[in-house]
Amino acid sequence: MERLSTGALAARFMPSDAKPSQPDSGAESTGVSARTRILRGAARAFGRMGFGATSVETILADAGVSRRTFYRHFRSKEDVLRVLFESSVSMLIAAVRETEKLPGSASDRLDAAVEGYLRVHAEAGSLARVLLQEQFSPDSPLAQQRDAAMEAFRALIARGIEREGRPAVDPILLHGVVAGINQITVQMAVEHPEGDWDIPRAKAAVLRLLAALS
Repeated sequence: MERLSTGALAARFMPSDAKPSQPDSGAESTGVSARTRILRGAARAFGRMGFGATSVETILADAGVSRRTFYRHFRSKEDVLRVLFESSVSMLIAAVRETEKLPGSASDRLDAAVEGYLRVHAEAGSLARVLLQEQFSPDSPLAQQRDAAMEAFRALIARGIEREGRPAVDPILLHGVVAGINQITVQMAVEHPEGDWDIPRAKAAVLRLLAALS
């Protein structure tokens, strides 16, 4: 998987002033690889139309690449969706880990971690809504990646508890809290489909869930 910086997912795949490129107009000359153009085009198309209504042809038009170029990098639109989802998870984990060495109390670091996690979602705008909802759709192409992501976040929280010298929590409680946090992000994405999330409200809800692990 292509390694991402810790900037917003939207900035990487959905620049606000981006417009569809001319077909195969020369990715090399713009400094943007064909693969990244496809991901950006798919992110715009998915965010605008939803995953189900987006065809490979729509992605080609938004990315400005030929069918041959698309299939050189991806097998299907489901394959593109999986890469976007995995990229978003990488950025969410990075946003949380960046707070681990911040000065201040454990409570301050937890507050910063939750805010960073929520802001990566919010700044991804309509793409976050699609990824969050699509991961739980029937026969979701993201099922395997979703389960791996949930496990990664459970492990991240468990390590944080261990670092603070607190007793390990019951795994079933940890599963429930992580599922609840994910559901809060889904609700925010539904209420604010373009990404203007109510961060303070969402953060308060997440912190209340995490308090159950104390």
